[in-house]
Amino acid sequence: MRRALVALVPGALLLLAACGGAPPAADAGVPEPGGTLRHAISTWPTCLDPALSGGRLFTVPEQIGETLTGQAADGTIVPRLADSWEIADGGRTYTFHLRPGVTFADGTAVDAGVVAQNLTALVALNAAGKSDTLTRNALNSFTGSEVLDPATIRLHFGLPELGFLRNASDPYLTIWSAGTAALPADRRCAGELVGSGPFAIQNVTRNQRVDLVKRPEHGWSRPELGEHEGPAYLDAITYEVVPESGVRVGGLLSGQFDVIDDVPVADQESVRAAGGSVVLGTVPNLVPGIYHNPYSPLGGDLAVRKAILLAIDRTEIRDTVYGPGYEVPTGEVARNTPLFTDLSSQLRHDPAAAAAILDQAGWTPGPDGVRVKDGVRLEPRLTYVAGSTRGATQQDLELVQQQLRPVGIAVQLVPQTAAEASADLADVSKARFDFASGAGAGKDVDFLIGLFRSTNPRLGGFANPGLEAAADALDTATDDASRAAAAAALQRYIVDDAQWIPVREATRAYAAEARVHGYRVDPYAQSVFHDTWLQQ
Repeated sequence: MRRALVALVPGALLLLAACGGAPPAADAGVPEPGGTLRHAISTWPTCLDPALSGGRLFTVPEQIGETLTGQAADGTIVPRLADSWEIADGGRTYTFHLRPGVTFADGTAVDAGVVAQNLTALVALNAAGKSDTLTRNALNSFTGSEVLDPATIRLHFGLPELGFLRNASDPYLTIWSAGTAALPADRRCAGELVGSGPFAIQNVTRNQRVDLVKRPEHGWSRPELGEHEGPAYLDAITYEVVPESGVRVGGLLSGQFDVIDDVPVADQESVRAAGGSVVLGTVPNLVPGIYHNPYSPLGGDLAVRKAILLAIDRTEIRDTVYGPGYEVPTGEVARNTPLFTDLSSQLRHDPAAAAAILDQAGWTPGPDGVRVKDGVRLEPRLTYVAGSTRGATQQDLELVQQQLRPVGIAVQLVPQTAAEASADLADVSKARFDFASGAGAGKDVDFLIGLFRSTNPRLGGFANPGLEAAADALDTATDDASRAAAAAALQRYIVDDAQWIPVREATRAYAAEARVHGYRVDPYAQSVFHDTWLQQ
């Protein structure tokens, strides 16, 4: 199974905007080495290892680890730990030639043996159910590796993995030291991670902070990734968890913090006015939206799902909750996701069409305007994790609730804890939700295969032969042309069957103080600090 694309139209991978003040990447003169960058983050992940469950969307691994391939700003796959590679047998065999002289923070060498050990460890973690969905999908058909010599490794797959080079650029396939690869999942999640990146972990205080220190011996970063080849300019980076957005913004404006994440729209202008910069990065993914419980009578009603799809005004959500710098979704996946298909006509705001669909399905307006069918009121329960920004947020959903009411759908918004949401997904056939908020991460549309197969916990084994066939077609495509056609067909099926109802684009908002230079976000909208320096 593939999770990435070998080639991509330049410029399609990352939408990045630096607004107001001097952009962080602007040339402010000769970089000044030294100093500690203070980064306030909104949440602590359940796991620090991006390969494992709960390790997504945390930028520490980007600073301490490296991958076999890299992804340039224009989406091109470029060398990183691997200098070069060959692909054979229709994408079933990959041979990587590793860069010499690269070491981990513990002094051991990055060689073919440790790459093989990492992949073997991930396969075991996959089998134990400890890994992230994307990790499982990327290695789903991996059958083994051969160490040809210390600098050469050959990987074998049971299916054509036409996108593995892009998978190999993602943090979930970071190559860690042999010591880290041998650790159980709980210790990897706790931060016992030794990588080959420009920084190393010095200290982890769970739920509070992570301290990184520069590796002065690091000198193998790639100019193709927009990085200088020497050691990092910063001496150290401190990540501190600050859940309250007002405290994060206030700390940036007062000079307590240098970079913050999850900057509310309402505070972005104050950052610009103070000379700082706001950086927006669109995450390539299944866009934040609404999914249904297939075992629920209301969620399983195609007419209800299609009516919701058409009754949502996504432009109003963008303009009301966010702002002009944010994008309106035009497909099931973000437009910077490789093999994105434009489905904007199917996602149009058309409440009249939504009402007609419900009329035809026998949902008739009651005395209070709420539709009724066979004595059942159209009042679906829509759950969301309170305080989470990963899926459609509470603000998004409150506006959706208002937009659906005129067509006769009275949505009941039900806040949950993350634990409650996880419990629902443990057995959706017994869960009490009709719809729920969510999103799905991935650098390529192939991640849709795992998300929309019946084996995904979200679908709970519910049979949908058409959806399964569309996913299988993408999974078994043997060349770029058939893969592109299958990707488009799967995306169309998902929207035509209202299997996923897009609400907004996933956009990460960071802010940097005026003295921060050389700061950038990568194609996954994650902070990268190798080139960052602080003007004294």
